[in-house]
Amino acid sequence: MPARPPWASGLRGFRGLLAVWRQLRPFLGASPRQLALLAGGAVVAGLVEAALLALVAVLAGALSQGASEAAITPGPLDLRVALPTLIAVGVALAVGRAVLQVWLAYLPARLGARAMADLRLRLFDGFTRTAWPVQAAERDGAFQTLMGTNVSYASMAVTRLASGITAVLMFATLLASAFVLSVWTALVLIAASTLLFLLLAPLSHRLRRHTDELAGENVEYGKGVHEVVQMAEEIQVFGASAAYRQEVDRLVQRVRRPLFRVRFLLRAVPQLYQSVALLLLVLALAFVHLSGTSEIAVLGAVVLILVRSLTFGQHIQASWLGLVELVPYAEQLRRALDEYTSRPQPDGDRPLARVEWVRMHEIHYAYTPGDDVLRGVSFTARRGETIGIVGPSGAGKSTLVQLLLRLRAPTAGEFEVNGEDAASIRRADWLRRVSYVPQTSQLIWGTVTDNIRFYRPEITDAEVVEAARRAHIHDEIASWPQGYDTLVGQRVAAVSGGQRQRLCLARALAGSPDVLVLDEPTSALDVRSELAVQQSLEELKHDVLLFLVAHRLSTLSVCDRVMVVVDGRLQAMDVPAALLEHNDFYREVTEITRRQGAL
Repeated sequence: MPARPPWASGLRGFRGLLAVWRQLRPFLGASPRQLALLAGGAVVAGLVEAALLALVAVLAGALSQGASEAAITPGPLDLRVALPTLIAVGVALAVGRAVLQVWLAYLPARLGARAMADLRLRLFDGFTRTAWPVQAAERDGAFQTLMGTNVSYASMAVTRLASGITAVLMFATLLASAFVLSVWTALVLIAASTLLFLLLAPLSHRLRRHTDELAGENVEYGKGVHEVVQMAEEIQVFGASAAYRQEVDRLVQRVRRPLFRVRFLLRAVPQLYQSVALLLLVLALAFVHLSGTSEIAVLGAVVLILVRSLTFGQHIQASWLGLVELVPYAEQLRRALDEYTSRPQPDGDRPLARVEWVRMHEIHYAYTPGDDVLRGVSFTARRGETIGIVGPSGAGKSTLVQLLLRLRAPTAGEFEVNGEDAASIRRADWLRRVSYVPQTSQLIWGTVTDNIRFYRPEITDAEVVEAARRAHIHDEIASWPQGYDTLVGQRVAAVSGGQRQRLCLARALAGSPDVLVLDEPTSALDVRSELAVQQSLEELKHDVLLFLVAHRLSTLSVCDRVMVVVDGRLQAMDVPAALLEHNDFYREVTEITRRQGAL
């Protein structure tokens, strides 16, 4: 492959900077105005820095000659200033420089902190507003990694970008000041800096490749760690086998290799930069000497500007390397935000005051085109009815439940509520009228009241207590020392599995829904807890449209009608007695349940 000319590498580096800006620009939010303030402050700070350096050089020259005043020759001017006046001006410039430097440290920190807060809110809002199929397809731990690692690194990138802008502008301001003192010196500075970046460009490109790899492996590692936390109980019971440990070791090693390369280059490149820059500084000083400069003050100012420029050049290189490391995480974050926002939850515009009846006609649903998991499902159910849903595993029951909850939209067919298309109903109204108790009850870390109210501030304390009564859990809550202020959670020993299930039932009842969907509400309960849930269902069945996914006869006994779903089709829908006589699957499940009860 032919060697690239220097200008081509420089152009590629410039394109890289533009690409970084484009990738980080969406994360700046309302920050461009602050970036403008930062840029203005950097230019002023650069001018103050250059003036202070020149003044130090002039004072040093005058003191070395024992003079009482010094000559200052900015451009065409030729001034004579007393040393005490110069010292006073120097003190003022030093104080002003300190104030400006504090300001220039404050703004990037503020930009980074604001970016972190804004990104987490945007990511959470995007995830909660995106369509359920997008959420369901998210692997465990991926969203947590985005909210934690990726957002932190993206905010660090914004801080690095702001610091890099400061360094570039101050470097440019020093160069402009050097032009005032010596045109040739400024040209040497520009040529040396350009050469330095071109020499280190290949290492920067290699660092970017390694950071892309590291970002991807970190996501996979985060998913694996999340799985360990989720499966902690099973791991304790079954034991972490050698094969499981090897899998974790594989994830760790896949992160270790790119991490080593990234960390090595992040430390090596700045050191190389510093060494090469010092060499260029010596060569630049040799050039100044050969140019025949005779004024000691000018030579001193040039030396100080060269040294200070070296510092800012190093800051620019460090900022660039930091951005190269962090931008892949920001890019992952941007892709996730685009995915979430491009597929929002569907919504309608028709109000819904009350659900009287629902109807599905020839409903089909496919997760992948051409592979329907529901085929031609049709039924009508009215408020006051209790409808059971039974069928073998994989028959499509969970998909049917998700359609009823409007988490998914049918691939084909009609889903109507009170005679209107369900998709045309306002989502907010639908959520107030429909509630759900999943098979696996989930509690948040908080009080009993917090768990029943579940982030619905419109639900009063009285409604919380009433919902607990209807779920037959109030008396037990009242017997606890802190009552409704008792702290509970997924792994808190204060509540049993049956109590947790009834707390989730109370959560569903707190909004006084018209439609209630329960997925295996008694499958993991003891006899006493099951009886309490049965009492709740008996009392509820005439007030709501109740759908029960269940297998136990004791649960199905409260049903007015039962759907039998087999291979994605509604095989039968009738009263339990008729199904027992005419439906083979229902009869088989009934016989198995009876035999188990007799054992």
